[in-house]
Order: sequence, then C-alpha cells, then structure tokens
Amino acid sequence: MLHACFDLEPPFTTPHLMAGNDMSASFLWDVIGVGAATLDDLWLVPDFQATEGVHQALDHVTMGGGPVATALVVLAWLGSKTALVDICGDDVAGFAVTEELDRLGVHTAWVQRSPAATTTQAVVLVREPDGARQITFLPCSAGEPVLTEELVQGLQSARLLHLNGRHENLAREAVHLMQAVGGVISWDGGAGRYRDSIRELVEASHLRIVSREFAERYTGLKDLKAVMHALMAAPARLVVITDGIRGSYGWTGAGEIIHQPAHPVSRVVDTTGCGDVYHGAFLHGWLSGWDLSRCMEFASRLAAQNASGLGGRFVCHPQPGS
Repeated sequence: MLHACFDLEPPFTTPHLMAGNDMSASFLWDVIGVGAATLDDLWLVPDFQATEGVHQALDHVTMGGGPVATALVVLAWLGSKTALVDICGDDVAGFAVTEELDRLGVHTAWVQRSPAATTTQAVVLVREPDGARQITFLPCSAGEPVLTEELVQGLQSARLLHLNGRHENLAREAVHLMQAVGGVISWDGGAGRYRDSIRELVEASHLRIVSREFAERYTGLKDLKAVMHALMAAPARLVVITDGIRGSYGWTGAGEIIHQPAHPVSRVVDTTGCGDVYHGAFLHGWLSGWDLSRCMEFASRLAAQNASGLGGRFVCHPQPGS
C-alpha cells in the first residue's frame, strides 16, 4: 500500500475488519463504485491565453480521474478493498486508466472494454497564481457497461455501493441488488451534475454527500437548514453539503448541523479532484465507525492536502522523499 508524506493519523485501519457500523467479515468488498474513469493530462501554466501562440508550461502530469474512480483510489490507499464498475475503450488511454487503478489498489476486472471505442480523456490547464482551471474533454464512446453474473455476486457481497449518476441503467440494477441484501448506498452529487433522471437514485441512497449547488437544485430550496431537512428524507442516514472554500455542513437528523471549515492550504496548486478525495476520505471514516464530525474533518484535511499538488489524485501518489 502506498503512503504519502503527509500527517494522516496512522495507522490506517482496514474498515472491513472493524466492528463499527455493523461491519462483518462476511463482506468480500468494502466499496464497489459505479462511475466513469478518465485520463487527465494536466498542465500548470502561468496564465490562460485567449490568442494563438506558443507558451511554456511550468509543470505537467498525466493522471487518472473521475469522481467515483478517484474516491475508490483514496479508499484503497487508506486500506479498503474497492472495485470500479465502468466501461472504456480498448485504446491506449483505456489501458493507462486501468493500469493506474490496478497499481493504486482498485480492482478493475469489472471495467469492461468496448472494441474501437475511445476512453474519456481531458486536457486540464491549471493557472499557477490561483489554481483556476480550463478543461477540455473528449467523452467515452463506449456506451454503458452491462450487468454480469460475476458483478451480481460482487455487489451482493459488498458493504457499500458508491454512485454519482453515471451509467444510470446499471446503477439502477446495482441499487436494486443492494436493497435486496440490505447494503448501504452512498451518493456523490457534484456541482453541475443534477438532472431529473437520477432523482430516484438519490432517493435510494443512505449517505448523501452533495455540493450545495446540487442540493439546491435537487430540493428546490435555498435556505441551508431547509435543504438539509429535505435531503434527510428516508432512507438517508446522514447528509453532507460541500460548499467550496466555505467548508462543509453535515447532519444526521439529530442535534445541530455541523460546520466543518475548509482546511487552509499554504499554497493552492490545483483543486482538481479535491471533492472526490473528500468523498473517499469521508467514506473511509464512516466505514471505520467514526462520528460525523471526525469524518468531515478528516475529509476536509485530505482534500486540502490534495490541492497542494498537481492532479486529482496527488495525495495518493508517492511524493519525493516519502
């Protein structure tokens, strides 16, 4: 297992061996995620350009991305047994995506390949003074993955299913399987990703971690307390609303709403993937039996550390001197 050179409260425990949250050794998987993995080409630049020309970059890295995939990488890095359900092309980018996931501990046997299809790729320009981004992407042309018997068996032996609305048809089938075995469903509602067709998936989830923009569109409300109350509708066990530099807000339906300020960063390099890292770190805490406040603090801290380097999975990659 890889370890970063940050102060992260070792030792890392393996969630499926812990007693918290009714954990049981009978689960073969801690978390199975359904979502799209991407290959990101990130360039740190002095400024964005509006005219044609040749300009020198300050740094560059190629790294996998995707909200669910990155959350699974963080979970695997922290000790969980994770697997991704996705589909990609049989192109160079597709093999690069799965090779990195394998190397970082995420099971990829359920990442299906579509002949002659292209894998999602993105070029991300990151502005050095403030970490602002310009993103150009080419979506995957492979369609949706299909439910296989091996995947059915995997889902039936998983503690947690993590979704963000990608691959809707398979996600619905996965939700029904998890409901049948009493599994827990986690939802990642990112900014700009709400649409009516995924509403039933959100309604089936138990752990709802969403951006404020997603929460307001989902509920049709603006007041934070009203939004939290609406999101806590059964079967929800907890709600967390992330709000960028304003931090995050959490509630379990009892007591006061918890506010976790965003952790400070001495120098923000790149905010790519910080929300995805927050999800993975939060789910690690939840699986480990931590209370809501501790889960939120740890998630905020790890997300901030990720912003100190280039790439959405910076915190999970070995750093010089580590």
